[in-house]
Amino acid sequence: MIRTLVADTPVTSSVAVPGTAAVIAPYDVSPYPRAFAGHGWLTTAVMPEARLRPLAYQAAPAPSGFRHTLVHRTVRHSVQVLRTMGVAAVVAGSPAGIELAERIAWHLRLPGADPASSPLRFDRGRQAELLSRSGMPALRGIRTTSLADAVAWASVRRLPGYLLGPAVAGSPVRPIACTSDLQISAAWPAMRRAAAGYTGSQYLVLTERHSTQYTVHSATRPGPDGQPQHVITDTWVDSCTADGQVARTDLLAAGGLLARTLSLRTRQALDALGVTAGPATTRLAYGIDEGAGEGPLVVSVLAALDANPADGALRTATGRDRVADVLDAWVPSPGALVQTPGGQHIVRVRLPHGLVLDPAAVHVVRDLPTVAAVSADHGGTEVVLSSRNRRAIEADYQAIRALNGHDPTA
Repeated sequence: MIRTLVADTPVTSSVAVPGTAAVIAPYDVSPYPRAFAGHGWLTTAVMPEARLRPLAYQAAPAPSGFRHTLVHRTVRHSVQVLRTMGVAAVVAGSPAGIELAERIAWHLRLPGADPASSPLRFDRGRQAELLSRSGMPALRGIRTTSLADAVAWASVRRLPGYLLGPAVAGSPVRPIACTSDLQISAAWPAMRRAAAGYTGSQYLVLTERHSTQYTVHSATRPGPDGQPQHVITDTWVDSCTADGQVARTDLLAAGGLLARTLSLRTRQALDALGVTAGPATTRLAYGIDEGAGEGPLVVSVLAALDANPADGALRTATGRDRVADVLDAWVPSPGALVQTPGGQHIVRVRLPHGLVLDPAAVHVVRDLPTVAAVSADHGGTEVVLSSRNRRAIEADYQAIRALNGHDPTA
């Protein structure tokens, strides 16, 4: 039976079970309960009460799969309850839970990053400022709540294109491509409302535009010397449409020059931003002046698990389980983590925002030879293709993009 607690609820020793993990703010379906259960651990969901959540999550349903659910009201009382329960690991269940997870872990004296610098693990603007001060190249941009300041920055820079989006990484709010002061001004009000609704912050980031982006997933655990060891689990090449939306993501073979370059920059960024344990999703790009020799630029780092529909295909194709690798930070397993082996081509196809496939189209897509998964959420529809035959994937990709009259070359 699942038991719901509030922060003031006394907990008897009967629930104090060694190997209990607290998952903070799991607003979406979480893979953690099942993953921890595979190691014999129990999980407790810590859900901030409605007034402490971003507006978009105030009506979020109770999480499923957890042994207990704790209603969080204050850090002090939540820490008391979790300490009594014998919690041995604290994990962010969503981007919105990173800061609270780090604070609770610090009070419980459990592994975790320094809560005094929590924004460095999710705020793109703060990250760019620190990385630039550290001498590491980052995308040019401005973090602000002022439209006037954003327009003034763009007027001075006069770049060919810009991306406007929330300062907080990991939200479902998609960035908007802009090419002029007028477009920035027109997009600003709606973007600011959406950012506040999903992240609780009205800060926006206006950056230089980039056409190709790279996504690097990693797992950090203590190394043999006790220092954080960042292991790259999988790397992806993201191709964007003319309006700045990610349309296709290809798994990048490990071991090549590009993969090694992205891995090195990712590890440098994780060290600089204080990531010490658990998952991280790092996005990188080459800026407009990519011939300057500065290498890939850090777009964002998000110290939370980015579970996605491609995880199953990745596990089937390579034998690597990204969630299991992440758990290694709290439930160490024998042996060292390894990078994903090559040979299998995996492509994530993201249909245009707002495009919903009709039942007949979904049936057609699912019957394509290389389709491994089809999923839909608040951000749209995603199709995962997987095969050792690249030509077969390309054929299915063209078929999918042609649905509903969409031009596959756009």
